[in-house]
Amino acid sequence: MAHRLRSAVRAAEAGEALAPLSLEPCRRDPHAARADAGEPRRRAPRHRGVVERAAILYRGKPALVGVANVSRDGVTLQTSLLPEVGERLSVALEGAPIRSGAVRWVRGGRIGVGLDPQ
Repeated sequence: MAHRLRSAVRAAEAGEALAPLSLEPCRRDPHAARADAGEPRRRAPRHRGVVERAAILYRGKPALVGVANVSRDGVTLQTSLLPEVGERLSVALEGAPIRSGAVRWVRGGRIGVGLDPQ
């Protein structure tokens, strides 16, 4: 899988078109009432199963991490890394250009990364 991801990242950097992967929608109802209604709502739907892994550049070092879900504006990563909220990193998802973003939250082996606008 790591070789396939590296190949996809290199192909994307070279400008090659990549085949899209399945966009399985998140099973949670985005319109259901929420207990935390005071917090801002998500701006974009989440998609699970789009990619399994992502390559990230974290504190100047590359790492391969799991992907829980992806949206237009962010990604939830599964990792044992413990970045600080606000810390910057780059994310390379298979079939997408490398994007930079900031850590928005860290919870129980997952981190939420808000991606910069393209």
